[in-house]
Amino acid sequence: MIEIIIDDSIVAYATNKLQLVRASDGARGLSKFGSERQRILVGYIGEKIIMNFLKIDENIDDYNFDLISSKGRRLEVKTITCQFKPTPDFWCTVNSHDLNGIHKQEADYYIFLRIRNDFKVGWILGWISCAEFFNKGQFIEKGKDFGKFQFIKANATILPISDLNRFKND
Repeated sequence: MIEIIIDDSIVAYATNKLQLVRASDGARGLSKFGSERQRILVGYIGEKIIMNFLKIDENIDDYNFDLISSKGRRLEVKTITCQFKPTPDFWCTVNSHDLNGIHKQEADYYIFLRIRNDFKVGWILGWISCAEFFNKGQFIEKGKDFGKFQFIKANATILPISDLNRFKND
């Protein structure tokens, strides 16, 4: 896992981009971002971290993927907040808009990040092909209760951080 110091320019980029967000995409009838603006901001911070890390200039921000790599791969960046540095047994999660199954975005790879709640530091956890994520991951139905954590909004697929691929300088 790669630790990244989050500077003010990353947060400013995400804040500016957030001001342009529409709440939903009427053409598809699906919310692209989830319901909370804070989650949108966190997502944009994660995308900017990966743009800087992989030297990607443009944020595509399509419903199915966020970025295109230098090799033309469609990347979906998944970012959530945390209170402290995650451990390898923590989960990476992909929620589904399909309440009766799994909605898979048309991306080639997922890249997972965690950022601390104060937006000062983050961790690039790793990457995995979307197909491999769903093959290796555990499907969780909406309503599943894990004690301190519940999947209340949607079905999800989870995979431990330890199952992700590491970046070369990790």
